[in-house]
Amino acid sequence: MGCMKNNLKIPCGVVLYLDFPEREDNHLRKLAGIRRYASVREWEVQTITRRELDCAAVKATCVGEGGRPKPIGCIVETLADYRSILPPRLFGDVPVVYLDPSRPLNWRGAAVVACDNAAVAAAAYDELSAGMPQCYAAVPSCSAFPWNRERIDAFRVLCAADGRELRVFPARRREPKERRVARLAKWLAGLPSRSAVFAANDTVAKDIAEAASAIPRHIPRELTVIGVDGEPGAEDHGMFRAFGERPGLSSVKLDFELAGYEAARLLGELVALRASPSPSETRTAVFGPLCVLRRESTRGPGRREQFVMEAVDVIRREACEGLTAAALAGHFDCSRRLFELRFREAMGHSVLDEILHVRLEKAQTLLMRRDIPIARIAPLCGFRTGIELRKLFRLRFKTSMRRWRKNHAPDGEA
Repeated sequence: MGCMKNNLKIPCGVVLYLDFPEREDNHLRKLAGIRRYASVREWEVQTITRRELDCAAVKATCVGEGGRPKPIGCIVETLADYRSILPPRLFGDVPVVYLDPSRPLNWRGAAVVACDNAAVAAAAYDELSAGMPQCYAAVPSCSAFPWNRERIDAFRVLCAADGRELRVFPARRREPKERRVARLAKWLAGLPSRSAVFAANDTVAKDIAEAASAIPRHIPRELTVIGVDGEPGAEDHGMFRAFGERPGLSSVKLDFELAGYEAARLLGELVALRASPSPSETRTAVFGPLCVLRRESTRGPGRREQFVMEAVDVIRREACEGLTAAALAGHFDCSRRLFELRFREAMGHSVLDEILHVRLEKAQTLLMRRDIPIARIAPLCGFRTGIELRKLFRLRFKTSMRRWRKNHAPDGEA
């Protein structure tokens, strides 16, 4: 029994997901994506965790020693500490895909699923620029991984395109955290009062919050901050308690489920061809941001006036019912211009941006339901036409609605 794709027969069998870190949210989402593809192909997915990893055992499994059936393919987490012990030769003739490598792979022809770091930087820039900051800054990780440099370089290009200079914190490898945070605090103190700071990942964003609280520089009134990865629990970071409030750290949430799905899809192509890529052939796929988790750290330098918070509540309730910025301003005792200026000052983006953010989130939710035709989604989200929704959706998420549904909606729904 097998499955057909592009007229190629994809056999059923066991697929190994190697070096799977247990209880880590990002990797659980990758595994969910792998299993979503595998369920359609009738594959059985088996994980080999980091603590169970043994090269000899993996090699024995891939050659079918002891009468055990060979896996039809392997998906490998390329964590930095383990990359050198998982070369293609370890897997013999079993096809292998490397998932989200931290460093470039030196093996010619390796099939790889990688993060689109330029898209990550663009999502962060869009969120930070909404607050019209006086200055842009970036803080890299202390690691030497290419994604670190790629994100900062892409962010610098975006700043240059808008005629803005980017200040970059001079990171040092293997620097103790206490010393790094102390240097970071001194560096943050030298930034203008309305600065937007891009952190290479959420761990760096937490360091920024800790350093800012020591100066102190208020987040978000003096500094707006966004990280990358969409770590759960980031909104509970306690460094904000020095200010008597607990805003969360905004983050570009990466689509790790799509990463797993693309790895399985790529493996399906290799399995269907019954061969790994030739030395001259490299197969690649990419994944990027899923969304921006918009929390308090990018909600602008303005005061939290009560009417602005009330306006946000109205938007959350009525954005998908045709609410407009003009109609919203009419609820409050001030001119539309003053209302929109105060809203942007407090939130870091316009009223329309907030309305569209809620509508597009609703569109994503509806796309997860395959029983709702795409043509019916626009009016349910408050858009006048499907063309308007499709244009804005592609602009925000860099893909079509149909493609997004294909990559994210559960296959089991009708």
